Amino acid sequence: MKIDILSDLHFDNYFYGKYTKDDVISFYSQIIDFKNCGDVLVIAGDLGHNNHQNIKILKILKEFYKNIVCVLGNHDYYLVDKESISLFKNSLERVSNMRELINKQENIYCLDGDIIEIDGIKFGGCNSWYNDGFLQVNYPNAYFPRKSNNAMWQNCTPDSKFVFGIENFDDIFEIEKPKIERVYKECDVMITHINPSAKKEYLNAKYQNNQSSTFFCFDGEEYLKNGSMKYWIFGHNHDIIEYKEHNVMCICNPLGYYNESGNGQWIKIKQIEI
Repeated sequence: MKIDILSDLHFDNYFYGKYTKDDVISFYSQIIDFKNCGDVLVIAGDLGHNNHQNIKILKILKEFYKNIVCVLGNHDYYLVDKESISLFKNSLERVSNMRELINKQENIYCLDGDIIEIDGIKFGGCNSWYNDGFLQVNYPNAYFPRKSNNAMWQNCTPDSKFVFGIENFDDIFEIEKPKIERVYKECDVMITHINPSAKKEYLNAKYQNNQSSTFFCFDGEEYLKNGSMKYWIFGHNHDIIEYKEHNVMCICNPLGYYNESGNGQWIKIKQIEI
């Protein structure tokens, strides 16, 4: 099986106002060779801020793939305008709606602590979230009270502003952790939005000594060590990252924002065969 990997598509960063199906296909033709694309497209979170736009573009991409398997990212929790705030009472409701819309589509799957088997390959995953793992792993002799972590979170990331219905930086991690634990011993390909290693060497060099990197990973050492997966696909970091830990190949292949991707010209799909 050939699997195409992409994350952090941020649809509304590229498509707004009036756009057509041909516009979407033309844009992604820069990134994906549609004549030689894989059997499965894996999207490791951050579709965009509008559920209806997200599903519209996913359906266009599905025309070129037998299956699409995705999880949702932190931006998929965001309520960024009056319309979204009026539609959903909080961010968890928006995520639930997005997942429901996706799973209604034929051969498009949004994982939430479950496994989908396609041609004998088991894909497991969930949205995931960050915790204080980066601080614990890289500063073992320091003390980081939750109050100071929350203050850093509020100053360093827009998540605290646009994710409604949580109080602490790691509240969603506590929701997502049991979902990881349900599937990590049973899948061939694991998918989360967040990097499963808190080791600084598996981040972009310019962020390795930045304490705010705790909001870009979680300490998933035990899952990498004891899991059944051969690949762990993630996003969130808008940097191409590949590393091997405990014989698991971990891959982040993000599109990111238009200024980071050269409006799509600098990014290419990552394809693996399993």
